[in-house]
Amino acid sequence: MNIFRPMKTMASISTLCAVLAIAAVSPVSASGFYGDKAESRHHQGAEGHRGKMMKKMVKALSLSEPQQEQIKAVKAQAKAQHETLRTAMKEFKTQEKLLLQAESFDEQAYSALHASYQPTFEQMAIARAKTKHAMFKVLTTEQQEKWLKIMKKRKEKARKNRS
Repeated sequence: MNIFRPMKTMASISTLCAVLAIAAVSPVSASGFYGDKAESRHHQGAEGHRGKMMKKMVKALSLSEPQQEQIKAVKAQAKAQHETLRTAMKEFKTQEKLLLQAESFDEQAYSALHASYQPTFEQMAIARAKTKHAMFKVLTTEQQEKWLKIMKKRKEKARKNRS
């Protein structure tokens, strides 16, 4: 019997929730453009980060003005959608924090909490996927191919850094 398995499961669920919350704030995953400058992102304001991300996308994919406007519109819509889910995620995080800081871990309470917020997690994931899809459809076929190559390199780099 492995006593660490429930801990790993709990850590995985907590990490997933955190990733979903963060991903919903920034629905477009263009962070692959930053390369070795990842540390400097932590010290930027939210608008500075988004502005630089957009500039890097424009440069790397040679986005036209209409494409830039379409992407900005998609991002604005995603931001509005996210605001409605943000309060639910804050509530979840507050309740989760209480459970994690309790004297003893109550697995049933955590499972119940997670299950009660499952629709919120699903809505966030769907919203993020729709946003990524809408942005991908703004790109031309050549830009889509280039974007996929950039994402593949980013994924390989992340995998390499985890090893």
